[in-house]
Amino acid sequence: MSRHSSGGRRWGRARTRCLAGAAGALVVTIGMAAAPSTGAESPAELSATDSTAASAWKDTRRDDDPGRRWHRDTHAAERSAEPSEEEPAPAPAPAPSPSASAPAKAAPAPAPAPAPVARSAGASVVANGDWLSGASGDGVNDGAFGQWRGTDVEIAGTWADNNEAQVEVWPLTGQYEDWNKPLEIAIGAIDDGESWAEAATGAYDSRWSESLTNMRQHWGARTAPLFIRFAHEMNGDWYPWSVNADNYEDFKVAWGRFRALQQQIFPASHLVFGLNEESIGSDVDWRKTFPGADQVDVIGVDVYNGWPDIDSQAAWDESLTEVDDFGAPKGLQAHLDYARSVGLPLSVPEWSGRADHGDSSAFVQGMHSFFAANAGGGPGQVLYEIQFNVEHDDADSFRFFPSTNMPRSAATYRDLF
Repeated sequence: MSRHSSGGRRWGRARTRCLAGAAGALVVTIGMAAAPSTGAESPAELSATDSTAASAWKDTRRDDDPGRRWHRDTHAAERSAEPSEEEPAPAPAPAPSPSASAPAKAAPAPAPAPAPVARSAGASVVANGDWLSGASGDGVNDGAFGQWRGTDVEIAGTWADNNEAQVEVWPLTGQYEDWNKPLEIAIGAIDDGESWAEAATGAYDSRWSESLTNMRQHWGARTAPLFIRFAHEMNGDWYPWSVNADNYEDFKVAWGRFRALQQQIFPASHLVFGLNEESIGSDVDWRKTFPGADQVDVIGVDVYNGWPDIDSQAAWDESLTEVDDFGAPKGLQAHLDYARSVGLPLSVPEWSGRADHGDSSAFVQGMHSFFAANAGGGPGQVLYEIQFNVEHDDADSFRFFPSTNMPRSAATYRDLF
C-alpha cells in the first residue's frame, strides 16, 4: 500500500493566517519557463502594535473519512485597519459581458489580456547551487528564529486566505511591512458558496484584481520577490477552492483569468501552483489540473511526515519516488521530476515533522539532503523551502522553536539549516 493512501494525510490550513516575517534584503530573479503547456496531459500572528485578539484554532476530525484529514478553521476578530485614503483605488477588472437569463452557465466574459511577460525566458536564478531556506510562524519577523538556528531566514511564508483577507492582505502592512526579503503569501481563491464554474466566467475578477492591486501597492518599492500561492492545496478536499473531477476544467480557465490579471496588475510577482503532497478526495489526476507552464512560475508541494512515518533512511529513500493511483507524483523526487518536465523550479512552501507521529531526525535529514542535492532556480531544481513553525494545535505538533515536542528533529534542523 502506497504511503498516505489509507491514513489520511493533510489538514487544512486556517483561513486567515497572518504569520510573521523579518527584515533584510535579498534579491532573487525568477525566469519564465519556455516549456509548452501540458494541459490535460500530463491567526493570525498580528504585529506587536495590533490590538486585535489572536485567533482561536479549531481542529475537527473528518467523521466521513476516519484517519484521513483534519480541517483547520479560524474564528478570529479581523483587523479593522482600513486602506490609506491616499492610496489609489484598485484597478477595476474587465467587466463580464452582461448575461441574459441563461438557464445554465452564463457565457464567460472575455479573459483579461495578459501584459507581456517582463521576465526573460530561461532558468530562474538563485545563488549558484543554493536555495532559499525559510520559515513561517513564531520568531520569523523579529529574527529570533534565525538567531536560534544560526542562519538568517531567507524567505518567509504567510497566509491571507479568506475573501476579506485576500483583498486586504494584512500581512504586507502588518508584520511584513518592513520585510524586504522574499515572501510567499497564500491567498486562497474562492470561498464558501462560490464555485470554479462561476470563477471561469469572471465572477471574481474584481476581487482578485483588488487583491493584486493591494499586494502591488503594499509591496511598494521593495526589491525582493513576492510569491503568490493561489488556490493552495487545491488537490485536497478541505478548502472551498478544492479541485476535483467535476470542476477541474473550470479551474484551469479560472486560473488563466487570475494569471492574466496578475500579469496586468503585478507582473513583478511570481505565481505558485501549490499542491498538497498527494491528492485526497479529488478523484482526478492532479496533472490534468495543471494550467500549463506559461501560466505558472513555480510549482510548490507541501510535505509533512506521517502515514506512515519516515523514521529511517530506508523509509525516506522509498518515499521519494512514490506515485498515487493515477500515477501522479506523491514523493518529492517525483514532484521534482514533474517540475523539470514542464520547465519550472520546485518549491516546498510548507514542511515539518509531526509530533503526534513521532520525533524523526531522519525525516529532517532527508529533507535537507534533498534540498542540498537539488538546489537552484532552474527547471527541476529546488528554489525555496519554508519550515512550518506554527503553533497549530494543543499538541504543538509542528514547531521546532521556541518550544517543541520534537527535540531530536529540532536539534537536527538547527544543526543542518
